[in-house]
Amino acid sequence: MLPFLGKELLRGDVVCLTRPSKEDIGHFAKWSADMEYQRLLRRGMVYPGSLEEHEAWFAEMAKSEADYPFAIRTLVEDRLVGMLVVKDIFWQARHCSFFIGIGNPEMRGRGFGTDAIRTLLKYAFLEMNMNRIGLEVMSYNLPAIHSYQRVGFKLEGTLRAFAYRDGVYYDMHIMGILRSEWEQIYDQSAVTYAPSVAALE
Repeated sequence: MLPFLGKELLRGDVVCLTRPSKEDIGHFAKWSADMEYQRLLRRGMVYPGSLEEHEAWFAEMAKSEADYPFAIRTLVEDRLVGMLVVKDIFWQARHCSFFIGIGNPEMRGRGFGTDAIRTLLKYAFLEMNMNRIGLEVMSYNLPAIHSYQRVGFKLEGTLRAFAYRDGVYYDMHIMGILRSEWEQIYDQSAVTYAPSVAALE
């Protein structure tokens, strides 16, 4: 057995993270027409995006070392359920942020997003060697906040009256998790992520 992760690096319990295909990007563009989805994902004004815009966006990310996009696919049916982008990478200080969206409304609330975030943390801490991972979330997105808290993110601050929706201003929360905090969880689940010492002898 290898002393490091192989296929498990980008695989969770129910989903895996893959490099987005051209077909995936087409689905991402279609999801952008869902205003509820956009208002959960975006902090500013929402507007449907075109396929050409999404293809250009992903082409630009492919040339960058500051953004890494992933498609979220189910392990059982290899079904595309969402997208996740690692962004704002600061290699010297070893921190980054990310955003995640589950595009199909029928797939939300079923644990796919939470499992994808756990998988991202494994990849970001063990492969990218990050020390902190952060995110921004609207105060009205309670399911997402609960999901982030469930995997170990902590509230670090709040930007008041940051987003405007239908005549109402909403706060935006800043959340983060440090590698040392994640390692406490990792140590409790070491058998899931790495072979035991005994297995290496």
